[in-house]
Amino acid sequence: MSFIRSFAKSCVVLFFGSESRPRTILRGLASGYRICISPAEQLGYLLGTDEPHLQKAIRNHVAAGDTVYDIGANVGYVSLSLAKRVGPTGRVIAFEPVPRNAEAFRQNIEINKITNVRLLTLAASDKPGEAVIRMAENPSTASLVWHRNDPSATELRIRTASIDDLVDAGEFGLPQFVKIDVEGAEGFVLQGMRRTVAAARPVLFVECSEAGREPAWHLLQELNYRCQSAITGEPVNAFEQYRHSDFLWLPSNP
Repeated sequence: MSFIRSFAKSCVVLFFGSESRPRTILRGLASGYRICISPAEQLGYLLGTDEPHLQKAIRNHVAAGDTVYDIGANVGYVSLSLAKRVGPTGRVIAFEPVPRNAEAFRQNIEINKITNVRLLTLAASDKPGEAVIRMAENPSTASLVWHRNDPSATELRIRTASIDDLVDAGEFGLPQFVKIDVEGAEGFVLQGMRRTVAAARPVLFVECSEAGREPAWHLLQELNYRCQSAITGEPVNAFEQYRHSDFLWLPSNP
C-alpha cells in the first residue's frame, strides 16, 4: 500500500512539477486560494488532504465573523482556511516568528488579496521579551524547546509576547477558536493567554508535545475545559491519555 501511495504521489508531482511557485489549492477549506509551495514537499496543501481532522474542527467550530488565532502559522495554509471560513467580517490573528516562514506567509496572503489576516512576526509565549528559537533542516519544526542538542540546528533570536498583554492593550479582540502548533512550547503559549482563555472560552485545537503536555493539561483543567482527541473524537479523561497527538479542548458549562 505504501508503494502504491508513493507511486501515486510521484505521478502527481510529475504532473504538477516540483518547483516552488504559486499554485491553486484544489480541495479543502482553502480551495480556490493560491499558495506558493513545491508539490514535492507539500502536496497535501494543494489536494486538501493535509490534517483533515484540523479542517473538520474548523468547519465545526469556526463561523463567519469570528476572531480566530493561528499560533504557529508557518507559511499560512491554515490561516488561508481560517480566513475563508470567517469571511470579510471576521479576523485571523497569526503568529509566526521564523523570518523565512513569515515571508512566505506574507506572499501567500498578498497573492490572494486577503485583508482579514494580521501577521505578528513574534512567538506567543508566557511573557514579552526575546528568546532563542532553533531550526533544524525543516523550518516548519523550528522550536523554542527542541533541537538543543542538535549541532546542525540554526539559532535565531526572536521576539516573544504574551497574548494576554496584547489583548489587554487592545491589539486585537477575544477569540472564538485558537489553533496552537508550536513544537513543544504550547505550555508557554497557554500560560501567556490564561486570562484570554478564561474570558473568551474559545475552542482550542492543540498539538500536544511531551514538553508541553503537563502545563497545558493542568491549566485547561483548572479553567474547566474538557479534552477529546481531534482525530477520533473520543474523550480524554486521564492525563496518561494526553500524549503526542492533536487534541480539541472544549469549554465546559460554568
